Amino acid sequence: MARRVRGQLLDALLESLPDACLGVDRSGRVRFVNQKALKLLAQKPQEDWVDQSIWDVLPTSDFLKLLGQTVKSSVDTPVEQVVLVPPQSLCLCQLSPVHNDENRLQGWVAYLRDMTPVQQIEKGLDDLLRDVNQQLRTPITAIKGYVETLLEGAYQSPEVTRRFLQVINEETNRMTRLVLSLEEAANPNARPAEMSSVDLIPVLRRAATMFEGVAREKNLSLLCDLPERLPAVEVREDEIHKVVVNLLDNAIKCTGLKGFGQVKLQAEARRSGLEIHISDTGVGIAEHELPRVFEKFYRVQEGPAAELGGTGLGLAVSRQIVQEHGGQLDARSQVGQGSTFTVRLPFKR
Repeated sequence: MARRVRGQLLDALLESLPDACLGVDRSGRVRFVNQKALKLLAQKPQEDWVDQSIWDVLPTSDFLKLLGQTVKSSVDTPVEQVVLVPPQSLCLCQLSPVHNDENRLQGWVAYLRDMTPVQQIEKGLDDLLRDVNQQLRTPITAIKGYVETLLEGAYQSPEVTRRFLQVINEETNRMTRLVLSLEEAANPNARPAEMSSVDLIPVLRRAATMFEGVAREKNLSLLCDLPERLPAVEVREDEIHKVVVNLLDNAIKCTGLKGFGQVKLQAEARRSGLEIHISDTGVGIAEHELPRVFEKFYRVQEGPAAELGGTGLGLAVSRQIVQEHGGQLDARSQVGQGSTFTVRLPFKR
């Protein structure tokens, strides 16, 4: 009875470990293995592993090579190495020798920690840094070129000066939006400002005005279908402005890929609160990717929208802001037809 209870406790302990784990004796036979190890290494049931040689049950891999060398050489000191486990898992392998009461080597316990998610995060950060570099370099180059042209004498033409300054202003706004997104992502727990009662119509019009010039350049029509007034809502005005700017920026980019089209900003009062709609006739987002567009650092992987790159922060930050206001940010889209993003903000109760 005591032995059975002890065995059950040991099994429970093995399964509660955060890593894949298996134990082998000095001859290389498996003595125990947990479910995480079975899932990582193979699909054979546990009973097909115990008392079997590692060379018979383990798939050919860096891990088997390391474990086999350790068994054959009877290494009695800890071993740690990064290994590749088929089909494509990168793992940190730790081999710990096991000794009896007389300090004689009995075998080894192997721990495998899957490092693939860490590798994916590192790749995502590398991609992010490349995109940030590109998104900063483009507007800086444009601003520098227009300023140099003005200094060389173009400022003498009021019409040219106005057009150049408009472009400089738009490029500056683009950099500002990027910096604000990075700042929001870096400080998600920063103390928010107090909310106040706001009519959002001026906020929405101000956001739309920022994109009038870039919409014309991309041969797009930017429509504002807004009432004269809306019932006031309790919000942080700057943050809602940031959300609308992010959504308009995405809509114009996705529609601009077609070289023509329409972006529309609408707002209306419902019984439960306000709804803001930003719709476009752009390239759209694939159905299976749509739920992921609100994840931090996620960029669309398929279709024309994948060409846009970006930091993958704008939509994540926007949804977080809306949720902090007690609202919702949702999206629907159809490839080739366009997308609609809807912000729902509740009335104060």
